[in-house]
Amino acid sequence: MCGSELNVAVFAHPSLNRQPLDTHIRMRSAFAILFGRVMPFWMSGSTLLNLLLLLPFAKLSSAAWRLAAISAALQVLAVVFSLIGPVPINNRIKTWTPDSLPGDWQAQERRWDLYHWLRTCALIIAFFLLLLSLKPL
Repeated sequence: MCGSELNVAVFAHPSLNRQPLDTHIRMRSAFAILFGRVMPFWMSGSTLLNLLLLLPFAKLSSAAWRLAAISAALQVLAVVFSLIGPVPINNRIKTWTPDSLPGDWQAQERRWDLYHWLRTCALIIAFFLLLLSLKPL
């Protein structure tokens, strides 16, 4: 999940922001629709996998298990945060057209991007903690 979120933050949205307004809004809306359909399965499946990874870690050192548990907790928090922060904005973006933009559309996009960066940073930390848990301590 870390890689897909990082891709959106570093490549996809900055590229969209450089497009003409008409293209930008149509693509942002199309991505909001697509990700609104896909991400619930991607995020829940990835989080479930992360939680299932805790089972084999129970036999390892307590330090490794703690790192894996913190990683899983961060991922769960990222999912919960997504439902509270970016998802409601995403649901509004899905309805946007170049002719029907709300007056605060840029502020909403900036807020979504900020929330997305916060979520992405948490997922990067979770990923590295999971990697650290694999290293013998």
